[in-house]
Amino acid sequence: MVNNMSYIIYPTTEKITLPSKGYFSKGDSGTSILIISSFLATNFMGYESKTKVKVNDMLGEYFGKYLETWIKQFQKNNDLEVDGCIGKITLGKLREYGMDA
Repeated sequence: MVNNMSYIIYPTTEKITLPSKGYFSKGDSGTSILIISSFLATNFMGYESKTKVKVNDMLGEYFGKYLETWIKQFQKNNDLEVDGCIGKITLGKLREYGMDA
């Protein structure tokens, strides 16, 4: 069994660029997803109890239902449209919290 906590790579010098469709959503994968999930895991551990989704289930390079749940919680807590996608507005709000990727 892999210890998912080894995936936490935040902070990073890599910059997140949204895909051509303009947002990340369930089914997407890659380093940008890993950076975002790592930032959430590092800075919003309280979501684990609010969402009932363990950080190890949410963390990684794949945007699955567990990361979507954490994103929805983040959007709800920040009075954003709750769609579970990471677009320009959600990404901007994450950056306001210190995600400099």
